[in-house]
Amino acid sequence: AVARPAVSSAGVAGVASRATPDSRRLPPRRALPPHQSVAYAPEYGDRTYDERTRLAFSSGDAFVADVEQSRVLWDDGWDVLDVRASQEIEHFGRFPNPPPGTIGGVFETVVVSGPHKVREVPLVLSSGYRFDPAFGAKVFAAKTKNAAFLESVEINFPDKQNARIMVCCSDGRQRAVAALEALESAGYANLVLMQGGFNLYNRHWTKKLNRRLPNGNFKTDLSAPGDIQGCGANPEMGNANDAIAFGPWVDDTDWKTALG
Repeated sequence: AVARPAVSSAGVAGVASRATPDSRRLPPRRALPPHQSVAYAPEYGDRTYDERTRLAFSSGDAFVADVEQSRVLWDDGWDVLDVRASQEIEHFGRFPNPPPGTIGGVFETVVVSGPHKVREVPLVLSSGYRFDPAFGAKVFAAKTKNAAFLESVEINFPDKQNARIMVCCSDGRQRAVAALEALESAGYANLVLMQGGFNLYNRHWTKKLNRRLPNGNFKTDLSAPGDIQGCGANPEMGNANDAIAFGPWVDDTDWKTALG
């Protein structure tokens, strides 16, 4: 038998393979630096992130949910208690809760929804949202604490041990914290504070619970690679059809005066 030279990636019997013009132009392969190697994307829709979020809140280890975690909990069966005033909801909008059967979400499937998902029980009542010349702006007039708040919540969530409630106000600060404390004292076992409240949640999620386009100004760059981004006299408007011009998310109304 004739011995044959071993073949390796370098060539035959130690003879280096000739570099082709194409191979000379290829950049060397590099592994990602450790700080760029991630196991999962820290946002709703990543299966690892979703599972970790569900476990953290179901076990009671976590009790403040940001907009990404709140979206996970929504799909996991947690309901929303919106404690904003009725005039506030009428003027700024209802908490996103699409009609049953709506196709949307990160997986473009039938999203979790239904009338039971959001209950509106105001913690502070107001006689109206109207212009006040003393402030030079619209304000919520005659704010008073809702004496029937707990009674109304108990009607909406009679099972205090098994109800899973995300408490939401305008920005997740004054009223949501006060409501959470009242509900905990009343014996509710599973409570979560929605960080940023309606204002932050609404700027992240559409009425169909899809991820909203980022806030800001869209600019077409026809020199960029890929498909043409738009055409016509004002192509930016086509990209901004789902954008909202948001102001500050922190509510500047002082609700503490009514909470006592």
